[in-house]
Amino acid sequence: MFNYYNPVNIIFGANTFAKVSKVLENKKYIIITHNEEYFNQYSNQLLQSSNPPIKIFNQVLPNPDYLDLLKLINQFSSCDEKIDSIVAIGGGSVIDSAKVLAAFKSNKKLLINFVREKKIPQIDNPLDIIAVPTTSGTSSELTCWATIWDKEKNNKLSLTDKSLYPKKAIIDPLIMIDKPLGLTIATGLDALSHSMESIWNINANPVSASHAIQASRLVLDNLLLLSKDLRNIELRTNIALACVHAGLAFSNTKTAIAHNLSYPITLNYGIQHGIACSFTLPIITKSMIGIDKIAEKRLKLIFNDNLNDASSKLSEFMASLEVPLNLKEIKVPVQKWNNIVDDAFLGERGKNFIGNKEAFISSAKSMGLY
Repeated sequence: MFNYYNPVNIIFGANTFAKVSKVLENKKYIIITHNEEYFNQYSNQLLQSSNPPIKIFNQVLPNPDYLDLLKLINQFSSCDEKIDSIVAIGGGSVIDSAKVLAAFKSNKKLLINFVREKKIPQIDNPLDIIAVPTTSGTSSELTCWATIWDKEKNNKLSLTDKSLYPKKAIIDPLIMIDKPLGLTIATGLDALSHSMESIWNINANPVSASHAIQASRLVLDNLLLLSKDLRNIELRTNIALACVHAGLAFSNTKTAIAHNLSYPITLNYGIQHGIACSFTLPIITKSMIGIDKIAEKRLKLIFNDNLNDASSKLSEFMASLEVPLNLKEIKVPVQKWNNIVDDAFLGERGKNFIGNKEAFISSAKSMGLY
């Protein structure tokens, strides 16, 4: 027996951004995005539509910090009209910020209670979210949680509630075509991590696993090619589709040990999230041999039935993308790393992992992480 649930209405394909105006008919909405020319062009298109936004909030920064989100809530409280929808145009940082605002609206005390007082979040009748992702990695447009970074307290939190699934995800590969190389690689590897993490996961089920296998194969078959041909719309579409499958997979399982290892790497060493959560994938893949027959069978479907060579092939794939694969390259001291590993296996995401710390450490040593 298993349960699978994802309520997001997905609209996928080239030129689907043109459908946003239709979706917003008769709605009073705001736009949340970044303050860059690339994002402004899409906000401006909606400004010129028959139903323009009430306001545009374009001060979102990468990896939304608690203090920045407090400012966003303050800005939202200045809206004179009743808002029913948020259009989030951007990557995970923008869509996560939209979820926080949808949940707490103009009441910053609710955010303070959740982040600093560690209280259960109070979410009542959140605003609708229309997500327009501009990257292919986080799949935030298909999940009901948002990452909040509290840099002042050196902490990372996850706001989670089923009411925070976006109502619609409008995924247009054409608006991703000008993304730079580094971001393309990092977000693509984030999608790979999401998909593989949902396989070696206590919450895995046949539907989530099917999506995870599809996502993993699409990333492995297309990301390196895309890195050499960034404006190839077919490759962009394939990676965008991989991100959809990954989102449909881990929206039901959450992530596991690779992500729990990644958070302090990003917070304390500045390693981009997609890199931080994927550089351990070859090690974890090797550590899974002999652990769980069902997970092994699913991993074999990704790597053409050869799990023994999977970790080395995955390492070669990442090396070809110039991803750091050892502690020296990511500049993390061994003792600090050992502490990160201990904490990660005790954390919520670490407990989702069906493997064990001993096999992980053994694989890490044999693959030259130290």
